[in-house]
Amino acid sequence: MARSLAEMVREIESHHEVFDREAGESELIADATPALVDVMRDIRVPLVKAPHEVDGDRLSLPDQCRYFTALAYENPTAAWTGFNHAGAAGMAGARLSEDGLNLLFGSDPVPFLAAVSAPTGTFGRVDGGIVLNGTWNYASGVKHAGWAMLAALDASGAPDVRLAIVRIADTTVHGEWDVMALKGTGSVSITVSDVFVPDALTVNPLEGNMRGGPMYGLGYGPYVAGENLGFTFGVCSRFLDELVRYANGKARGFDGRLSDRGAFQYELGRSTQQFRAAQSHALATLSDAWTSCESNGSLTSREEKEISAMATYCTGSAVDSITRLMAFAGAGALFTSSALQRCFRDAHGSAQHLVVSNSSFDRYGADMLDSARS
Repeated sequence: MARSLAEMVREIESHHEVFDREAGESELIADATPALVDVMRDIRVPLVKAPHEVDGDRLSLPDQCRYFTALAYENPTAAWTGFNHAGAAGMAGARLSEDGLNLLFGSDPVPFLAAVSAPTGTFGRVDGGIVLNGTWNYASGVKHAGWAMLAALDASGAPDVRLAIVRIADTTVHGEWDVMALKGTGSVSITVSDVFVPDALTVNPLEGNMRGGPMYGLGYGPYVAGENLGFTFGVCSRFLDELVRYANGKARGFDGRLSDRGAFQYELGRSTQQFRAAQSHALATLSDAWTSCESNGSLTSREEKEISAMATYCTGSAVDSITRLMAFAGAGALFTSSALQRCFRDAHGSAQHLVVSNSSFDRYGADMLDSARS
């Protein structure tokens, strides 16, 4: 039975101690720790976007944002890898045949799928399925996943694409995840060599979904906008709360407590308002999009472009709001034991994601100009 958002957030908050404890260790090993994976399985993070038909929660677009805000606030590794697992499980649950559902969800009711949407591999057709080859980069969470959903193009050159679901045991996971942000996500590369994938575990993303509703027919940007924004808002919100606690006990030289400085008080008030404005704009846009999608069965091209542009703007605005504040924190915020530095790095890391590229402004602006000319 689908859970309410309030229930799901309470589940997250009830594991605060382990989420906090495992955050640093996940960064050290560049992956979610076993204890963190256990909690993610216990609260069923991979199922939050999946259709009801596969025992998923099918959160709405704005509720996806709220959910991953709560999860990222507690643990960025769980949120970043978790939204990748959830997005892939949602797509699989909506688009696989009944045989495919039995193979995937029948073997594991809470499957952890890594996913790469860029089609950097190829497939060849054989009786009963395809043979998959290639290397895919940025497979977040692949080190602790049991499956991977990988996009591939037809090796013959025909204009065709498939999403293929393979067992991690049939792949090679490699590469070093030595980065300045999102350090615990283990977003390394995955290589597949001549692996047979049955038709039941392949999806044609250009065809309609079989179950779940119109959300699963959205383009990539709108489909993942809520979860990506939720991650950014979660780490930024944690930064703001941590900074308030830090400022009340932090003295810098002869300047007294940081919290007593007028310049800091001004910037804290201003930046918090900027952050909340970005969050409110995002939730309002996602709510309108959800209503339109559910009512009309899809979104228009203009609506999809607007969501992508909004996600880019709100991500940048939220990250900017904490960037100005970091300058007040001083050297004490740089220690790896400080949540401030982790939140700061991960917020900037989230802004590098393709889904919030500023090219979305180009496309949205071009659409506005085209509409004015017609």
